[in-house]
Amino acid sequence: MLKLTKYIATGAMALSILPFMASAHGFDEDKGERTEMKAYFGEHLNQGLQYEHRAFTGLVTALSTTGFTLKDANGTVYTVVTADARLVRPFTGSIVLSDIKVNDKAVVKGELKDNNTIEAKSVQIMPANTHPALTNGTITAVNGNTLTLQNTHLGVVSNVNIKTDANTQVTKDGQAATLADATVGTRVRIKGLWDETLNILNAIRINIRTALNK
Repeated sequence: MLKLTKYIATGAMALSILPFMASAHGFDEDKGERTEMKAYFGEHLNQGLQYEHRAFTGLVTALSTTGFTLKDANGTVYTVVTADARLVRPFTGSIVLSDIKVNDKAVVKGELKDNNTIEAKSVQIMPANTHPALTNGTITAVNGNTLTLQNTHLGVVSNVNIKTDANTQVTKDGQAATLADATVGTRVRIKGLWDETLNILNAIRINIRTALNK
């Protein structure tokens, strides 16, 4: 069975690496990538934060001009004020309040005030039914804005559907490139958000690695 990797941010903003079934995604064995992900979910969001700040996780239920409301797994509703917060999305980096949507998943670090109000210092946002993921493989088909990626692990071959759009960043050996460079037979590393409902990896960054294509 494929070795699959899922990256999620916990309330403590730690990185969890869990094996998943072949219907999932994200097969990466590069320790450098894991270090990068750990740094992103840990240090990146914790810059300038003090240890007394608590972490709150849940779903965005409503938006306002000053932040949003957050409902946790126990049904507790918090009012999140984001005026002094750093807002980020995995792989994308900084976002603004208008990028947040109802039903997005959120991890909020900040200070809990009266009336369940959180003065946020950092907010990580992920669209509903997604989680950050990365994968390596060879492109076997290109159909419009969808790529098919083949990965082999321990002799088991699996295919993953990759969706791209105008915001997908493409590099070739670290230099700027375009989706036209992602041709059949090309070895790539892809970072993005895995759609848990459609079983598609929405690509945010594609790195073409020509050294592996020779």
